[in-house]
Amino acid sequence: MKKKVAMFKLGDAVFYPAAGVGRIEAVEDIFIGGQFDSCYVIRIRDSGMIVKVPLQSIHKTGIRPLVNCRKLKDLYKVLSSKPARRVTGGNWTERCKELERKINKGSCLELGEVVRDLLRWKNQSGLSFEEAMLLETARAHLANEVAIVQGIAPEAAANKILNQVGVVAA
Repeated sequence: MKKKVAMFKLGDAVFYPAAGVGRIEAVEDIFIGGQFDSCYVIRIRDSGMIVKVPLQSIHKTGIRPLVNCRKLKDLYKVLSSKPARRVTGGNWTERCKELERKINKGSCLELGEVVRDLLRWKNQSGLSFEEAMLLETARAHLANEVAIVQGIAPEAAANKILNQVGVVAA
C-alpha cells in the first residue's frame, strides 16, 4: 500500500469550507472501512471543534492553505467590484443553493463574491432568512481568514471587509 504524503505541517493554519479556519494539530492513524488511514486533526478556530480528515479525502473536502498577500489583494478587488445582479424572479432556492455551493467550494474569491453580493442585496432590499444565514457563515469564514493572515482581530477584519464592500456596519 502506498503511503499518502501530507500536504500540510503541524501548526499550519488552513481553511476548511465546512467549518471555517482551523489549525493542524496532529496527523494520526484512524481505522476507517477496515483499514488504517492517516488523517489530519484540525481544531476549528471559531468553535473549538475537532475535525479529522483522511489525507486521501483532502482534495474532496476543499481544505486549502490560507490566502497569501497577492490573493488578499485579489480578494479586496472582488469585494469592492460590482455585485452580481440579483435575480428576483425564478426559484430563490436555486439562488441560495448556488451561494451555498460557492461557500462550500472553499475559494476565498468566491467567498468574497458571496459576502459582497449578499451585503449589497441586504442594503438594497433585504435578505431572506436563508440568505441572511449564508451571509453570516461566509462573513465569519472570510473575517477569520483575513484576521489570521493580517494578524488582526476578527472584528477588525470584518470591518475591513465591510469597508471594501462599501457598506456601513449595522
